[in-house]
Amino acid sequence: MTTSIEHEKRRIIILEGINGGVENSEIAAKLGVPLWVVRRDLKKMRYNRDPELKKAYRKAQERVQANKQVIASSLGERFHRMTGMTFKEKAFNNMMSFYRPELTKIINAENECAAIRDLPNSVRKTLKRNGIIAQGWKTPEITEHARAHLTGVPSANS
Repeated sequence: MTTSIEHEKRRIIILEGINGGVENSEIAAKLGVPLWVVRRDLKKMRYNRDPELKKAYRKAQERVQANKQVIASSLGERFHRMTGMTFKEKAFNNMMSFYRPELTKIINAENECAAIRDLPNSVRKTLKRNGIIAQGWKTPEITEHARAHLTGVPSANS
């Protein structure tokens, strides 16, 4: 039989392990108990809605998100150093070149709004997502930046 003091010691070590981002198997090895004991204790802590366990999981999740953010920003910086443009700018340029025929048809059309509406829904969504067309009040239109990119005239935002 284990005493409440042993339970409390295990609980503290388990919480420290979760805070530190340690796997359950490593926590069990540190405690010198089988893995199922740690899992059972965690199950009891969840069942009892241990507030410190919630804090530990939240802290671990925040650490994971922070690491992802650091990795993403370092990749973005590296890409910017290599190409001289951001991911967003590169996606915009790729979409402009890929959809150039459709966009020139829209610009040359008498009614741009109708020409945009004639595009397939998936194409319109992609163009909106990449900042090429904007949804005005009920009237879609090509953005000034995209229009300047197509005509070769530098826009005010470039």
